[in-house]
Amino acid sequence: MKTLCVITITLFCFSVAMAKETFFSELESKAEVEKEGGTVDGGSFVPGKFGNGFVSEEVGDVIHFPVKDRFVNLDEGTVELWVTMGMDANTVEGELFLFMTYKRGTDAVFLQFNNGGVAQMRIKSANSWHNATSAALNWKKGEHHHMAGTWGPDGLKLYLDGKLEGEAGFNKGPTVFAETFEINNASPPDPKFPTNCVVDGLRISDHQKEADELVLDEPAPVQPLGKLAAIWGQLKGRK
Repeated sequence: MKTLCVITITLFCFSVAMAKETFFSELESKAEVEKEGGTVDGGSFVPGKFGNGFVSEEVGDVIHFPVKDRFVNLDEGTVELWVTMGMDANTVEGELFLFMTYKRGTDAVFLQFNNGGVAQMRIKSANSWHNATSAALNWKKGEHHHMAGTWGPDGLKLYLDGKLEGEAGFNKGPTVFAETFEINNASPPDPKFPTNCVVDGLRISDHQKEADELVLDEPAPVQPLGKLAAIWGQLKGRK
């Protein structure tokens, strides 16, 4: 029995250890984004939460990255970023896309603002939309806020500044992805929705993060997994 417990714990720890971040960009400059394999169409790089971030102010201002090797697990995942508000949230009209991967005919993942200043994590899967939506936000122009959306076995979740602020019962993921994902505007061929906000420190993970795994401190390319650290702490405390 003891041996079985050890094997179970070992396998569980191994599976957690294998969970990883598959993409990180500080969005520091056009040169850095291009070095990371992205394409910058217009926009500019201005101070955000940590160093520079990317702001889209005109129709067509957007960053594209290829999905390949960044989204490696469609069944579950996490997208998180810092946003510096370019307006008061309660003045938001229409949809403002901070992150999206979508093209007509594909499934989708969106992290966005919507009418009335709500934030949303949205998934399209098998032609159905599923939304985790916050209450109306009181965020003000110039404020920095962390946003994260997760999907997977625990449902669709939206975290704002590390706290769960919206969820939905859908516990699957997209099935068909577009070839690119976009930062701070809509997808091609019509990126017509500049946010006027600064997006900084974008990261993608191949698993559904819990709140203690979200990166609320200064971004770094490699972050320890809170879940794994907790497990090791528990194991070391056992006699």
